[in-house]
Amino acid sequence: MGNVLAPLLHMPFALMAAIGFVAVFAGAANTPIATTLMAMELFGAGIGPLAAIGCITAYLFSGHAGIYHAQRIGHSKPHRRSLAGAEVPRRDVEAAKTKDPA
Repeated sequence: MGNVLAPLLHMPFALMAAIGFVAVFAGAANTPIATTLMAMELFGAGIGPLAAIGCITAYLFSGHAGIYHAQRIGHSKPHRRSLAGAEVPRRDVEAAKTKDPA
C-alpha cells in the first residue's frame, strides 16, 4: 500500500511503509494509541501525527475481535453507518458476515 500511495502523496516510500507497518498492527490488535507510540519509538517523533492518522483509521475499519483473545473490550467501537448515513443495525452487520457469497 505504501508503494502505491507514496508517489500519489509525494511522500518517501520508507515513511509510507513505516506507517503501513504500525497501522496494520493497530487494526489487528485494536490498539491505536500504543501502536502510534511504538511508531514514534521506532521511527522518531516526527512520524507521530501521520502514524496516528494511519493507526486510528486502521482501528476504525478493523473488526471488533483482535489477535489477542484475552483482550478485554472496555467499550465497543462506533456503530457502522450506511452510505446514506442511517445506522445499520448490528444484527444486519452480523448477518452479512455469516452469509455465504456463493
